[in-house]
Amino acid sequence: MRAMSSQRIEGEKIRCVGRRISKPRLIHQTGKHRAIEIFVEGRPAKAEVVRAWRVLKTAED
Repeated sequence: MRAMSSQRIEGEKIRCVGRRISKPRLIHQTGKHRAIEIFVEGRPAKAEVVRAWRVLKTAED
C-alpha cells in the first residue's frame, strides 16, 4: 500500500460524491466554535467547491 499525501480544498460550500460516508462527528474549532467532520469513501471519491470562500469587508474599508 502506498502512502498518499492529503490535499485540502476550502470553500463556503463543498459537494462530495462517493459510495459510503462516515457518521458525522463533532470537532472543536477555534474558541467555542464547533464543526462537523465526515469521511467520504469511493472509487474514487470526489469533492468540488460549489461556492468559493469570500472575505467580508469591514466598515473601515
